[in-house]
Amino acid sequence: MKIAITTWHTGPNAGTFFQCYGLYSYLQSRGHEVKVIDYLHQQEDFLGRGFFYYASQAIPLLRRKLEKRKVCKQEIILQQPFIDQIQERNRRIDEFWKIISLTSPVISGDDFEKLNSEFDAFVVGSDQVWNATMLNRRYFLDYVNADKLKVAYGPSIGVGTVLPAQRKVYKQYVANFTRVAVREKLLCDILNEELPNLQAQHLLDPSMLCPREEYLKMAKLPQGVETVGYVLCYFAPNNIHQETVVRKYAEERKLKVVTMAMFGYSWTMKEDMIVCPDQTEFLGLILNAAAVFTSSFHCTIFSIFFHRDLFVFESKQVSKSATTNQRYIEQLNIYGISHRYIRWNENLNESILKPIDYNIVERIFQKNLKDSYDFLNQIF
Repeated sequence: MKIAITTWHTGPNAGTFFQCYGLYSYLQSRGHEVKVIDYLHQQEDFLGRGFFYYASQAIPLLRRKLEKRKVCKQEIILQQPFIDQIQERNRRIDEFWKIISLTSPVISGDDFEKLNSEFDAFVVGSDQVWNATMLNRRYFLDYVNADKLKVAYGPSIGVGTVLPAQRKVYKQYVANFTRVAVREKLLCDILNEELPNLQAQHLLDPSMLCPREEYLKMAKLPQGVETVGYVLCYFAPNNIHQETVVRKYAEERKLKVVTMAMFGYSWTMKEDMIVCPDQTEFLGLILNAAAVFTSSFHCTIFSIFFHRDLFVFESKQVSKSATTNQRYIEQLNIYGISHRYIRWNENLNESILKPIDYNIVERIFQKNLKDSYDFLNQIF
């Protein structure tokens, strides 16, 4: 079968790569001919958010815009000492993306229509392609003909609050899908309320479809990082308090701090080791860490996948509808490790430090993995 995947497929974020690679490689392993549609956002493809969204979020949206502008300016300054590392990381990441086969660039309506003559089935993949604050009709496969398989596997809602106008968009555009599985239970519940005959499922992120053994072979450490003796930070700390939490934990255990820097505050950790990893180094840094402190979804699930000593920091946004914390909380709840969630100004305590029972976690993961494979195998 010829299968086309629509998902995000560019950028320096390792999680974006692995969500695409996981689904792509699994469908290939089933003997299918698979390509990722080479589509990048077009402004005219975004759907309106509705009057109520702007009316109810006017002040938070303005505050968020101003805060984002401020942070961007700060990051330009903070990143300057690391510009060579960043450029080298981007080069290596771009090179790694080449293992995934793309279609010709798809831009116009005619380009999308032609895909129907090239493929038997279409899958919209993971990451925040169904983010409620930036809905795009192309990620709802609006161009796919009725006689084609039209499947969703792992798209993320991205946020913690969905407004009525956004629910209407999901209901309208998802109604004619053949089968649907999503990354968050929140979105699964919304779809099953709006479209009860759809029977949407809540399954694993597609990055987890790839066998653990393959990731273990792929993983490597950046030059200068030893295989033991460090605490890993990714997208964390977000503020001085969280930095203090990490440093205290590391000092008490005589561990170094290694930061995978991508955004914001993490660039200030200059007395520690700051690294700009490619995809394989992202895996290696998580795999070999004595402990992981993060506020990244993919760092969270890969830490669970590799049975790491995981701590997840709360992120703080000015807009309730834009909060991403639901994604982390849900993953921790699924595996019975919600005690490893550290709130905004919280310190480590006996309850948080309670060990993770990875025997229980692994049993839950294996069941979820079987359900995820079964879903795809029944279709393809």
